[in-house]
Amino acid sequence: MRLNAFAVVLLLCLLAGGAAAVLAQSLSDADRFFGLEWANGERRGRPNVNGYVVNNYRVRAANMRLLVESLDANGKVVDTTSGAISDVPPGARVYFEVPVKQKTARSRVTITGWEWRESGQ
Repeated sequence: MRLNAFAVVLLLCLLAGGAAAVLAQSLSDADRFFGLEWANGERRGRPNVNGYVVNNYRVRAANMRLLVESLDANGKVVDTTSGAISDVPPGARVYFEVPVKQKTARSRVTITGWEWRESGQ
């Protein structure tokens, strides 16, 4: 009985560690799987950050989440906003536009998550 309990605890630890590694890997893989370019802009007099995500992988990315950080002239983060892109097909270049509160000197965009989807899903 004691051996079975030990085996279950060991298995749970291995699974939990594996899940954390998968999450960390997927966040660091954004640079490997996607190209990202952006600029500060505006639409109808309201500031935004706009640009393109390029899917360099052979699988569709869905529910992509973006973190937009507005930076002052010294590079300090003065505001954060989130954005989303619903679908980025393999090999595609998809436009995004995220409204921000104020126009700033610079911005930084990071892909914080996505889901892989087989074609047709």
